[in-house]
Amino acid sequence: MRSSHTAGSVSVRFDDAGLVSCAGLVPVLRLAEDIGLGGLIEQRVDLGIPVGANTDAKALSVVAGMVAGADSIEDLDVIRHGGMRRLFTGLRAPSTCGSWLRGFTHGHVRQLTSAASEALIRLAGRVPSLLAGVEQLAFIDIDSKIKETYGHGKQGSGFAYNGIRGLNHLIATLSSPVCAPVILTARLRGGNADSRRGAASMITEAIGLARRSGATGTLVVRADSAFCTGPIITAIRRTGASFSVTAQKNAAVMATINAIGDDDWGQVAYRHPIPDPETGEWITHAEIAETVHTAFTNATTNPGQITTARLIVRRTPRFTTTEQGELFRTWNYHAVFTDTGFDLHTADEYHRKHAIIEQVFADLNDAALAHFPSGRFAANQAWLTLACLTHNLLRATGSLTSMFHAKARTATLRRHLITIPARITRTARRITLRLPANWPWQHHYQALFTATHQRL
Repeated sequence: MRSSHTAGSVSVRFDDAGLVSCAGLVPVLRLAEDIGLGGLIEQRVDLGIPVGANTDAKALSVVAGMVAGADSIEDLDVIRHGGMRRLFTGLRAPSTCGSWLRGFTHGHVRQLTSAASEALIRLAGRVPSLLAGVEQLAFIDIDSKIKETYGHGKQGSGFAYNGIRGLNHLIATLSSPVCAPVILTARLRGGNADSRRGAASMITEAIGLARRSGATGTLVVRADSAFCTGPIITAIRRTGASFSVTAQKNAAVMATINAIGDDDWGQVAYRHPIPDPETGEWITHAEIAETVHTAFTNATTNPGQITTARLIVRRTPRFTTTEQGELFRTWNYHAVFTDTGFDLHTADEYHRKHAIIEQVFADLNDAALAHFPSGRFAANQAWLTLACLTHNLLRATGSLTSMFHAKARTATLRRHLITIPARITRTARRITLRLPANWPWQHHYQALFTATHQRL
């Protein structure tokens, strides 16, 4: 591919007021209107100060900017170009949205979280395929991530366990074997926060929201070893959900593993190689066994939290050379503490799919959470909540479009369906969007447009 003209014969002018660069915002914001998102936020969020006026318009301006790919307050200006005011009303400037975000306190963030939770419930009702299968078997995944910050200006930033200075955000997602994950809830914490801080109450909140969203069947909470603690496991069991958590390899767990007989191990072959959690080496074969383990027996640190459940152990060989050059075999162990009723191999497979939450973090990092935009902690909390709301809105958008887009990366949704240039024409009081001919995904866009603009 090469240019069809010489450099001197091409010029540019930014003078067409009838063009827009993100025609996909039309069906996405129509979907938001269908669930009453603006009114919901206006009803539940009250900053109580002048900058808190017109909360619905400011919140939807931020969401629209995030849908279009904005990852900072300044980037929200992407919604105010060309003919956007002919398609939408209530557009707010980035400075207005920034002042609104800086007016948040922790209590106001909780109000916004309540609105986002109700929005997810309404999205599940409006787009049934969004949470397909959760009524039978659903998984809640929880994990935390450090977002690096620079300088000392951001409130709450600190050095995390990995030596990175940043802010720590904890999220919980809901998925099923046949649907992509949506975000149930998220919390922003200081950079030096322990992964477990606030996790028990957040899991309880997430399970309640999952139930209200339609996850009325078997519900399993998956997490890594940082969340294998008495308070967290007790909180999960108190709600009636099951747990599948990577076990910490302490002395008690290793004693239980060492008690497994050689004849109790079975072979397992993986269709696709998986990385070893410790060495990073690709594994195609392993041995797996199951036993019973009693955890949290220390009455001082875990009062009344003794838990007896299954311990599913996978081991892979590790070959070591002695000083004399002899080669002998030891084992890498990966244990899962769970009370699920799945068979041995299914329980192991389902737990390994906890890694799906990393895809959600990647989606957030590709868009609104490329960095936290404000120096104020509460403003960044609100930004995180709106980013999660936007993620769920895009997931619903993909579910309305096609089976492929229902599970596609949000960056793919943005490229296929959102950032499409269009010219606005108006005839007989009817607006027409003239999109590029031969757009590769025009049939998918048409399906989305029809699904959101059909007369009910």
